[in-house]
This record gives sequence, structure tokens and C-alpha cells, in this order.
Amino acid sequence: MSRGFRLGEDDLQQLVARTRGVSASVGAQASVAPAVAAPGPAPASAPRKSAGGGRSSRVPVPMKVSEDELQISCFEWIELMRPAHPILEWVIHVPNGGKRPRGAAGKLKAMGVKPGVLDVLLPLPYNGWSGLAIEMKVGKNTTTEQQDDWLQVMGASGYYTAVCYNLEEFMAHVNRFLVAPSPLTPEYISRHQSAYLASRRSRPTAGR
Repeated sequence: MSRGFRLGEDDLQQLVARTRGVSASVGAQASVAPAVAAPGPAPASAPRKSAGGGRSSRVPVPMKVSEDELQISCFEWIELMRPAHPILEWVIHVPNGGKRPRGAAGKLKAMGVKPGVLDVLLPLPYNGWSGLAIEMKVGKNTTTEQQDDWLQVMGASGYYTAVCYNLEEFMAHVNRFLVAPSPLTPEYISRHQSAYLASRRSRPTAGR
């Protein structure tokens, strides 16, 4: 069990202030999540996309910060949390997006880069989850078809998955991943992963 740890109020407020312009959720007012989730009964399940689910119905607020700035704030918070939760040492960002020099895209594809890989990954099992996978968005941006595919296959494989539009959402989902044990059994994961992979065999391969 990780030892208790709480950010200084100034540190937390400075990080949150950087993404305050995009901190709104459908049906709820934005609020600052606690630096570490309060102890208590674990929720029945984590918010995640199911294998048969569609894209998020969120209505984002206008873009005021870039996705790069949002991710930098998220990883600054991760770094501050790491002493209390050593597993966060292995959280990584996958730099799939952004503009590339001419010819670079083809080279990266030949090297194995694939479209849609999620922005933030923790590819290690923890707390009953297979890992953590988060896609970051800002403004009116929504997930692509390829990103939905990754969200669905990783969710079916036992990962905690989420799409986050601000730092508060990111903190809330990471906190929940850390403290709420996965409700999914190995048998459930095996069955649903196999079913999802089988459902893709008849799909066109263009864009993968």
C-alpha cells in the first residue's frame, strides 16, 4: 500500500490553473480533485468505454490551452505523486500526434508506429487492472476511429481507460485507478478480449 501524500495547495492550484479554461464536464461543474483519493469503499467499476460503445457524448468547452500544455501539467502532477505511488514511475506519453517533417510519417510507420495509440499509458498490471490507458483531448476535439479502437481493445483486455479534457479529470481517473480494485475477473477479460478481436476480423484494414 502506498504511503499517504498530498500536494502543497500552491502546487496543485498552479497546475489546475493552467487547464482551468477546459475544465468542464457534461452535467457537472468542474472541481479540483483531491491530490490523493480519500479512503473508502471501492466503486463497483471504473468509467470506461465498453467494447460495443460509441464515442463520448461530451460537449467540450472552447479550446483555451493546447493538448501539449495539458499533458505537461498532467505529467508534472504525476511526478509530484510518484513518491507516494511508485508505480507511476512507469507512466509514459506516446508521441503519436503532431506535425512531422516530410517523409517522417512513412519512416515511423515502417518502424512500427500505429495511428490511434493513446496518449498516456501505464503498461503494467496494478490493483487488478491490466494497466492504465488515457487519451487526452482539449476544446472541441473528439476521439478518432483509431483511438476508439485502442480504447475498446484495451478496455476489453482489462485496462482502466478514459478520455480526459482537463487536469481535474486526469487526476480523478488516475486516483481511481490507484485506489479502486478492478472488478473484472481474468475469465471476463479473456472472454471479452477474444470476442472483441474476433469482431475485428471482418473489418476493413485501411487506416490501421
